[in-house]
Amino acid sequence: MRKWVLALATLSLLTAACAPEEDTPGTGTDTPTVDQTAAECAEANADVLQTDDTLTVATGNPAFPPWWEGGTTDEHAEWEFNDPYLGEGYEGAVTFEVAERLGFSDDQVEFEAIGFNKSFAPGPKDFDFVLQQISFAPERTEGVDFSESYYDVNQALVSVEGSAIADATSLGELKDAELGAPIGTTSLTYIEDNIQPNQQPAVYDDLGAAVQDLKNGQVDGIVVDLPTAFFVTAVQIPKGVIVGQFPTVGSQEYFAMAFEKGSPLVDCVNLALEEMKADGTLDEIRQEWLADNADAPVIEG
Repeated sequence: MRKWVLALATLSLLTAACAPEEDTPGTGTDTPTVDQTAAECAEANADVLQTDDTLTVATGNPAFPPWWEGGTTDEHAEWEFNDPYLGEGYEGAVTFEVAERLGFSDDQVEFEAIGFNKSFAPGPKDFDFVLQQISFAPERTEGVDFSESYYDVNQALVSVEGSAIADATSLGELKDAELGAPIGTTSLTYIEDNIQPNQQPAVYDDLGAAVQDLKNGQVDGIVVDLPTAFFVTAVQIPKGVIVGQFPTVGSQEYFAMAFEKGSPLVDCVNLALEEMKADGTLDEIRQEWLADNADAPVIEG
């Protein structure tokens, strides 16, 4: 574990290395040098942490699999489904790996629950960054800054056995379907912009409400990201089926961490992610937690 107190000369050198060069949309204001590590960047910007010597991370509660795993604990009983402090699941493993590369031990990581839409709303934050399957979108950069991708994602369609769309293989077969998705998500945007069914999509406050309506037969299908689709059909809806995954339209959709606008920690986290991609760690985490989520038929346009 690196120490936060550096010799004055070293601190001055690192601060100079992180001096602002230019603002880049979607990133922090400090541009690290080529040779700087994630830990050095974090040390140089320690004064912007919400709490001294602590990395405060926000995510959704309930903490859904496969993004968070391990179950609940008595120690953190306020967390539903999974305790994020366990560091299990894809986002859990990514969080603690990034934290380690920034120079934090496991017991220096604290979690805070936050609603999905609030996670990228404008204004001051009481966390250092948030991750809960937030897709990068240019319009969202008006309120927050984003890291680089920690997961490239495709949207998928979940229905139930025997439904009118269970065997659909094209967007044309979904025109008369009643589909739904949580509000504020790229899943809902995909329905509206790309599937364009004849019926207005059902809009939900959260994933749980969407799943319940599908179980009750109130909608024909719901659109979610692919890993979540596997969880829904494996755990939440026993007769659920993944109709297929949708092709990417335009730029590749990806999940990114969100930060308070102008936070220099964006660059530090990006350095950590670059290190994880370069040495294969991020791919190893994906293989461990999401390897079974790769196979699903593609619903053609």
